[in-house]
Amino acid sequence: MRRLRLVTRLLPRMGLRARITIAFAVGALLISAVLAGATLGLTRQNLLDQRESSATARTYQNASTVALQLPGPDEGNDAPTSDPTEVLASLQTPSGSNPVLQAGGSWYARAPEFGEDVLPAALRVAVESGRPALMRFDHEGSTLLAVGVPLDSIDGAYFEIVSLEELEETLESISISLLAAALLSTLAGAAVGWWAARRVLRPLRGIGDAAHAIATGRLDTRVKASDDADLATIAESFNEMAVALEERIQRDARFASNVSHELRSPLMTLAASIEVLENQRDDMPVRARAALELMVADME
Repeated sequence: MRRLRLVTRLLPRMGLRARITIAFAVGALLISAVLAGATLGLTRQNLLDQRESSATARTYQNASTVALQLPGPDEGNDAPTSDPTEVLASLQTPSGSNPVLQAGGSWYARAPEFGEDVLPAALRVAVESGRPALMRFDHEGSTLLAVGVPLDSIDGAYFEIVSLEELEETLESISISLLAAALLSTLAGAAVGWWAARRVLRPLRGIGDAAHAIATGRLDTRVKASDDADLATIAESFNEMAVALEERIQRDARFASNVSHELRSPLMTLAASIEVLENQRDDMPVRARAALELMVADME
């Protein structure tokens, strides 16, 4: 709140050009931030959807392979027998994908660090109840995706735990790129604002120079007409004001000249009369000499 008040106090102290430049820069920053946020959100959602779709399809495919290679509890001795660990090792999975199998009450995992303990309890309960499920969760600072498929034929369930670290790195790179683009857009907005402010203020600078010239006595100074409709109105109004001011000053000058001319003759007559009286000063009484001195002072 204090920072906002400080900015509010500083803005009026800035010049119009600085305020226009800042306005353009802030506008470009806000637009860039909105676009960057929307782009990042849509990209993240699309990448996650693609990763979930591919992980789900692969999980179903591997679950079918596991169900074919492992005998069910109701199958006879003629059914094929395989070690669950070897079956998991033979599955085709991409890097970062870890299969987990639950069969006959026992758990098997290709990687010991990604076993049944890593799976969320809600996911295991959902799959063990006979419903396929998918869940994203955090584990030791990493984001993981787990897909589970129930296997009724072997009275178990098949899971795949997929690391989303690569996806997070991709999104981080995209975020950095969008941030750089937002900064460049802000700088470009500031440059456009500075150019626009300079272009807009150029005629106003001419009006300021004309006003200064009139203030120094050059009353015939006028502003050139502008092609811009808004600025043309300002220039026309200024020129009308300058004409009215020049005419007013000329009228005042003529009035002063007429007044001084009208007063000059009687003043000269009074001055000549006072000069005659001063020549007879010694013959006047004291009170008359005092009155004469007042008249001389007023006359001067």
